Amino acid sequence: MSSNIVSSTLETPSLVRHLPTLAHLAAGASMAATGYVLSSPSLSPLHWVGPGALALIAAFSWRAGLARPREAPLRIEEAPPPSVRQTDTPAPTADTSTLTQRALGLLGQAFDQSGQAMVITDALDRVVLVNPAFEALTGRIGRQMVGQPAELLGLVPLRPSHLAGIDDALRQGTRWSGESELVGADGQTHDLWLHVSTIRDAEKRLSHHCRVFQNVEPLKEQLRQMADQARHDSLTSLPNRRAFGEYLFQAMARTRRYPKTLAIMCVDLDGFKAVNDQHGHHVGDLLLVQVARRLEACVRTTDTVCRMGGDEFMLILEGAGTSGEIQRIGQRVLCCLTESYAIEGKHLRVTPSIGAVVHEPQESDTTLVQRADAAMYAAKNAGKCRMVLDEGLGVSPDAQAA
Repeated sequence: MSSNIVSSTLETPSLVRHLPTLAHLAAGASMAATGYVLSSPSLSPLHWVGPGALALIAAFSWRAGLARPREAPLRIEEAPPPSVRQTDTPAPTADTSTLTQRALGLLGQAFDQSGQAMVITDALDRVVLVNPAFEALTGRIGRQMVGQPAELLGLVPLRPSHLAGIDDALRQGTRWSGESELVGADGQTHDLWLHVSTIRDAEKRLSHHCRVFQNVEPLKEQLRQMADQARHDSLTSLPNRRAFGEYLFQAMARTRRYPKTLAIMCVDLDGFKAVNDQHGHHVGDLLLVQVARRLEACVRTTDTVCRMGGDEFMLILEGAGTSGEIQRIGQRVLCCLTESYAIEGKHLRVTPSIGAVVHEPQESDTTLVQRADAAMYAAKNAGKCRMVLDEGLGVSPDAQAA
């Protein structure tokens, strides 16, 4: 039988099934018509039946055969040849093997060419493989690190005592990320962002750890610069109003811990608006820079000079001592800022009005600054180019003039 045949049906036609009966009846009818007598001692019943009766019997038998229910056909299924049977896993071909080798080659090149330092360790955290970026970061040779415990090579151990939450993350099969440190061969400590993931075998058992390091030192330096710029005046490089509040709060805390005198001075320039209007804002900016340098030269190294904005400056004087010492500092500031300024071939002159106050116990920083502002306006109202000292008993009646 041809292999292309899937099934065949074995069935006998109805007419063929009834042929024996009709043949017998026809033979009997013929013998009766010719007068043929069977030689058997017992005569056949057909001997006594006439031709018409035999015809009726034949017709009745034919109808009975047609009325009989047809049998279900017998179907024989042939199995497909072994060469065309489907399997769950196709056999590897030469093309599949080539693609796998190419993929492995690309992965190896990506590992070597990555700019991120990468380390693969076994289940006991012993180094198995490192890439060139890790060698450059640590200053160590890769083949000398293979087989060594990661902790002895300056890597932070994979323990919750060193990396918070790493146990739970690796147990759940998720990647752990966080800030970490790495000690190089020269003993230098690097601030890095660490990613740790696990590699498991077919039975889901831990086989390797993968560490990926990202150098965040440039980013942290940039953040420090941004934070520094946010706390310093861009024109004079002095601490700004925000930094002044921080410095004053810290100075007040030290004064409460170690009893000593704390005073602040509010310095405002007289005639600065006229300089801007007559010579332009560019000249006014250069004037403010020179004022800032002169103020820094007038105070002690333990004191702080801040620019609050515009032509207003604040001085924080820690351990100023007696009110006489505060007045001497104020007089020095008056004399220094009153001298003329040489800017772009021009000789300009502005004068300061100074309000000085001494910090009182349990006084808030807001109240202290408000008192300094009030003393400065008192100096302006008294004729400008002078200092008014408030020692906590109100503004002193005799303001010092330059």
